[in-house]
Amino acid sequence: MAGKLEKEKVKRCPLCGGEMKDGTTTIPFLSGERVTVIKNVPAEICADCGEAYMKSSVVDKIESLLDRVEALHSEMSVLHYEAA
Repeated sequence: MAGKLEKEKVKRCPLCGGEMKDGTTTIPFLSGERVTVIKNVPAEICADCGEAYMKSSVVDKIESLLDRVEALHSEMSVLHYEAA
């Protein structure tokens, strides 16, 4: 019975159906002529295809970071998620 419950809790990738695992990823963002790369972003990553999905709380922080970078008028920025 416990094995059946564990299988139901496994998150599946919406793209390929693979098993999702917690991890970190690097995500590039393009906005006009501006390029921002954010490293070590917490995400759920598919063990099969490698597609990364962020939780809404992470997306909120990234939006805030991108707003701050825009105010710097920088063409290229590389940030670490935890340090920002």
